[in-house]
Amino acid sequence: MSAPAPNPAEPNKNGQGQGIFETTDWSIVLAAGTDGTRKRRALEKLCRIYWRPVYAFVRRLGNDAEQAKDLTQAFFAHLLEKDFFASADPEQGRFRGYLRQSCRLFLGNEWQKRSAEKRGGGHSAVPWETLTPEDERQFATPADPAADFDRQWALALLRNAFARLEAEHRTADERRQFELLRPHLTRRPDPGDYDRLAASLGVARGSVPVLVHRLGKRYQELIRAEVAATVSLRSDVDAELRHCLQALG
Repeated sequence: MSAPAPNPAEPNKNGQGQGIFETTDWSIVLAAGTDGTRKRRALEKLCRIYWRPVYAFVRRLGNDAEQAKDLTQAFFAHLLEKDFFASADPEQGRFRGYLRQSCRLFLGNEWQKRSAEKRGGGHSAVPWETLTPEDERQFATPADPAADFDRQWALALLRNAFARLEAEHRTADERRQFELLRPHLTRRPDPGDYDRLAASLGVARGSVPVLVHRLGKRYQELIRAEVAATVSLRSDVDAELRHCLQALG
């Protein structure tokens, strides 16, 4: 399996653990059901990882940039205020669909009953500074809201997996090797690439494809771990992974 790497400038450098099946997003949400501090921490994690799919979804429904930012911020504040955590049920399936449906219900019902939560005035801080003019131009073009939500969701998972992969290469030598090898996570080498890499890394030429393969395999494992964190059953991982890859189109 190959998967596109996110823009290196975009991943969160939040360094998570290396286990493949760690505490899932479902588990975090369920555990946060009644505890105020845990609810806030869970919401911050959800906001940090998944704000782009929500924002893209809101924009594609016809809201301009300012309206969409207010709605996105208000939605995450709404999750903390209401019973999102208490009512979350893994039996409902994939976390992706649960969050998207929660957003749809919020936009259709709650938003009409309340005034906008201005950015910075809600409970969660969406990192708007990572939103580029290119993002805004993209979100302003017509597209299917649900399909774009799924595409942005898949990209969010890739960003997080990439951030974890980068965080695993912390020492100076590992960091240098990672920077040299990461372009080959998603493209085939051109003639002479591996010879130049071998010279730069100070290794035999035959070692380079092995290093690239190991890095790619670890990236795939981390992508799978990110997907696994969003489904209630491990048996659903492969289907959800296929869906996310298809969503990238």
